[in-house]
Amino acid sequence: MKKTLKLLFLVLAKSLFRISEFLNFAQISSIWRYSKWKCRLKDLGADSEIYSNVIIHSPEMVSIGKNCAVAEFVHMWGSGGIEIGKNVLIASHSIIFSVSHDINANIYRNSNIRKKVIIGDNVWIGARVIIMMGVEIGEGSIVGAGSIVTKNIEPYSVVVGAPAKRIKSCNKS
Repeated sequence: MKKTLKLLFLVLAKSLFRISEFLNFAQISSIWRYSKWKCRLKDLGADSEIYSNVIIHSPEMVSIGKNCAVAEFVHMWGSGGIEIGKNVLIASHSIIFSVSHDINANIYRNSNIRKKVIIGDNVWIGARVIIMMGVEIGEGSIVGAGSIVTKNIEPYSVVVGAPAKRIKSCNKS
């Protein structure tokens, strides 16, 4: 009996190994995540990729354009609204806030201020960037890793630092 079970297990294991050669589990996982977020977000464009371990609060207030990539451990607070254009890259561990608390409130927990964040087309947001509420990042801009964006960024700008400051322009082509 033991020998039969062992042989059956080996045959099944070999069969599963052969099946796995034809199945791309990373691709299946990506399709599953896309489907999950497509149902929950306000809008999710074609060919966009949201990697694992991304957290989006109030996803019904967040729209992501086509051909975007949102890397692992990105955190979005979306209740104030977040609009992300086409061809946008958001690197890992970045945070986007569209809501905060009123500094003049008696009880901070009960005071929410919401302001929409807009990220233009073809923007590259580096790792560990923090984007504060009400900010607009212009088309074609690059935000350097570790930057804190507190003010609007002109199109085709390269910004770095805390707070983020413009250091140069980048190509419009």
